[in-house]
Amino acid sequence: MLRNVAVRVPQDAWDNASCCDGWTAREVAGHATWVINTVTAGATNQAKPGPQAEADIAGADPAMTVCNAVDGCLAALDADGALNNEYESLFGMMRVDDFLGSIFPDPLAHTWDIADATGIHHGIDTAMANQAIATLTPASDSLRAPGMLGDIVETTSSDAVEQMIAFTGRTSVNS
Repeated sequence: MLRNVAVRVPQDAWDNASCCDGWTAREVAGHATWVINTVTAGATNQAKPGPQAEADIAGADPAMTVCNAVDGCLAALDADGALNNEYESLFGMMRVDDFLGSIFPDPLAHTWDIADATGIHHGIDTAMANQAIATLTPASDSLRAPGMLGDIVETTSSDAVEQMIAFTGRTSVNS
């Protein structure tokens, strides 16, 4: 979904403000790319990427950067045994497959962030949003820290995507 959103962002919209405090759509794309590159590193038994400014990661063509990262990650994950590799993930030592199961809500939420910031549809389906909520709920308290999830935003919506976005502490920049 991230790739599908990135390719539809108008080039002049990448510097629009996002709901992520202090980040533009370009910076959100850079962060999401960094997370994806972290997965790729684990799948290929390489060191995870070091810190770098999100806008620098995204570069002049964030759509191409995101597409290259997603394509590279999918190719790496397709290699025999890649999902069973153990590596130092963002949450400590774990198998790549386990890391994927715990981190997928991050690029999913950032897909919404980019779509929201740039005025395009996110394309997130109900099942994926419900799975993200189910994955995040057990760790909710520990995820409510600076640089992670914000406080839950109250919503009366029955829409699963809107509930997921509220759960992650996001509010549309278009509200």
